[in-house]
Amino acid sequence: MKINPKLKKDLKSFLLANIQKEQNRVLVMSADTLGSDEKKVLSKKFSDLNWNEADFQVDSSIIAGVIIKVGSKTIDLSLMGSLSKLSNTLYEID
Repeated sequence: MKINPKLKKDLKSFLLANIQKEQNRVLVMSADTLGSDEKKVLSKKFSDLNWNEADFQVDSSIIAGVIIKVGSKTIDLSLMGSLSKLSNTLYEID
């Protein structure tokens, strides 16, 4: 089966654009809803991220703080993440 070259080129450019968009997507998870002041503080602190298209979600399991995901990178500033790191450290000491 032969594929139309123009269709193939259009599909490839569409997929590359979507991959690029997904890699630049910012997802912020917090234990409670963030106010506009808190969002401004985060955008100043992490000014190199594209905050215009940021998605904000509430996840009560993180107890406190925020988790910021950009593409495949994760910045964990949550209490649950800190407790998990402490637990792993304590188990390594034994």
